[in-house]
Amino acid sequence: MDEELRAYLDSMTARMNDQHERLLNRLTGIERGFLNVKDFMVGDALVLARRSLDLEARVTKLEDGK
Repeated sequence: MDEELRAYLDSMTARMNDQHERLLNRLTGIERGFLNVKDFMVGDALVLARRSLDLEARVTKLEDGK
């Protein structure tokens, strides 16, 4: 392989590595955002479930006349 071809291939490899690194950085940011939203939604669902159970218990207590 001549030097010109080797230099070209080396530069193309470096460009591809840079592009892959940029892509991984973007994906990491997206993943972090997704995890934050997921944690928020799970927490919100837990609070809603507790409130629902509390409301159901109160209604049952009122229906039973206690």
